[in-house]
Amino acid sequence: MSSLQPLYDVKERLEYAAIAGTGLLAEDFRLRRAAEAMKPLAAASPVFGKISAGLDKLLEAPAEARAGLLLDALALVDAVAYTQGRSGMEGALAPLPTSGGGYIEISRSQLQPLLNALTTTGGGRMEIIQSAWEEHPEFFTDFRVLPAVAAGLGDSYGEIAELSAKILKSLGNVVTPVLKKDFDPAGKKEMARRVEVLAAVEGPNATEWLRETLRDAEKDVRTAVLLALGEDQANAGMLLELVKTERGRNRDAVLESLAKLDGEEIRKFWSTELRTHSESVKFLRDTNTDWAAELVAAGLWARVEKMLSSGVVPAKERDGFVVWCSAIGKKDSPAMLQFWRWADSHMEGIDRLKTEDGKPVFAGVRLTDTLREIMQKTGPGPLRDYCLTQFDRWPEMTRYLRTSFQAALLSLPAADVYEKYSPYLLTEAPSPDKALKMRGETLNNVLLRALGDVYWHHNRRCHVLVFGQATAEPLDPRWVERMLHAVCKPDLGHYCPFAGAEEVDGFDKTLVELVNPTDPEQRAWLIPYLRRRMAETGSWNSYSRYLLMMGGSPSGVLGKAMAKRPGRHYAYYIWQLLSEASKILPGEETAQLLEEIDIGLCVRKPEQELAKKAIPCTIQLLRAGRPFPEWNDWWEMR
Repeated sequence: MSSLQPLYDVKERLEYAAIAGTGLLAEDFRLRRAAEAMKPLAAASPVFGKISAGLDKLLEAPAEARAGLLLDALALVDAVAYTQGRSGMEGALAPLPTSGGGYIEISRSQLQPLLNALTTTGGGRMEIIQSAWEEHPEFFTDFRVLPAVAAGLGDSYGEIAELSAKILKSLGNVVTPVLKKDFDPAGKKEMARRVEVLAAVEGPNATEWLRETLRDAEKDVRTAVLLALGEDQANAGMLLELVKTERGRNRDAVLESLAKLDGEEIRKFWSTELRTHSESVKFLRDTNTDWAAELVAAGLWARVEKMLSSGVVPAKERDGFVVWCSAIGKKDSPAMLQFWRWADSHMEGIDRLKTEDGKPVFAGVRLTDTLREIMQKTGPGPLRDYCLTQFDRWPEMTRYLRTSFQAALLSLPAADVYEKYSPYLLTEAPSPDKALKMRGETLNNVLLRALGDVYWHHNRRCHVLVFGQATAEPLDPRWVERMLHAVCKPDLGHYCPFAGAEEVDGFDKTLVELVNPTDPEQRAWLIPYLRRRMAETGSWNSYSRYLLMMGGSPSGVLGKAMAKRPGRHYAYYIWQLLSEASKILPGEETAQLLEEIDIGLCVRKPEQELAKKAIPCTIQLLRAGRPFPEWNDWWEMR
């Protein structure tokens, strides 16, 4: 028996008493026996003597005093017992295996919220994981976290499983041992995602493991392995054999893999495949090899010619045409350019194509939109040069203006683009001649839609087109001034640019997003316009935010705009806007904005009592130099 066994016996009996309650202490003969056994230790050491004295005091105390004395005695016994602890094992020391990630010098308590989010269920977990990934990506390589992220591939909440896959792919080869450990080729979605991640981080190096896994792979895992084999050109022969035997979605997976590969055998396969299964062309969408572009261009050309020869397009042919258009992807090869030249020369006939029931097919519009999208996604080259001159060569096709204008933005000096294209944006009443008026308004509307694809990128500090290509130069500032004087504004839709705010007209959204907010002159032009539009529309929240973005203020307009929509405004959105304004505007000006709000007229009736307390209180705080209160402070005043 250990010489300290009486100490451990006392500890056990005190813990029992803490659970059972102090009412039974007087009858606990085991505790009394343990206390007696402590006497020899008490004589040997002062600390044991203190424990023994505490036990005596506890056992003799009246019932009402026992609880506190019990806790004191237990705390002292625990502290002494812990100092006597030790750990160890027989044999030589060896380093811990590193297959589960490394070690980050951080306590488990700091990792606990992330670990809970990865290993439990319920709401709110996605935000915790996403925030941790953005702020502390190093946490995810820790041996305590990495296995939990791998397990997250099987999370019942699909978005967390997808986020886990994204994180693991970015971590690189460190995840390989974790994902291969306990891998089950007959498993479900979690195992399929493991295959996907391993293929992404290892590339061709995963081939040997994938081939071995394929022998026993079933269902989702088999599909994932077949998809992953396309990452290595060396798998071409195997995939060409598998495509003969696989069925359903597994054959689709093989086709998707074959679309990633190159070589004469691959080209021959696809040439045959498209003759027998034309719908398989969808798998070539993201393939930009010359042979793929040639096959897609030739197939699309043949289909359009067939439609033109008959003049009537059955539903099946129309759907097939759509699939082949989508297969163009980003192909900008000479073969595709040759197709575009031919299509442009036949565009009037293509535009006239109708279905069997006499409805337009809109094949020409689809082709034009597809060409423009390719141009927006690809860099300088013959295709962009072709787009640049498309409207000059076919001015009767007014929709070509949109493509040529955007190609010019990507290619030419800003001043040259403005000089050539700005006359199409009408600032005076169009010609009274009906035909000229119609053409002028059409070109005006096309150009405004083209400008709607352009915006100022605040982080990159440049203008970009949709899909992210930067313009050759920032837009000429005169575009903003000209738009402010536009006399023909088409319906560009309505948008809600800020959560909880009202919709704004598409023209105004386009205008604001074109402005370079670092240019004081452009801001000076825009601010009066925004104040006027705020008063006209009553959209106080959205336009106030636009004004603040441009260094302006809704002062003098806010109350009038809110009054145009009486009794409809939420207190929270009022607080949200003015709280943001207080970070930009002086306290006095923010206070004056609050004073503009007619609470009885503007605020929703259920929240008027809250507003009557919160708004005057906030005004006083601001004028006293205090910060704008938090929403909880407002809410507690209700």
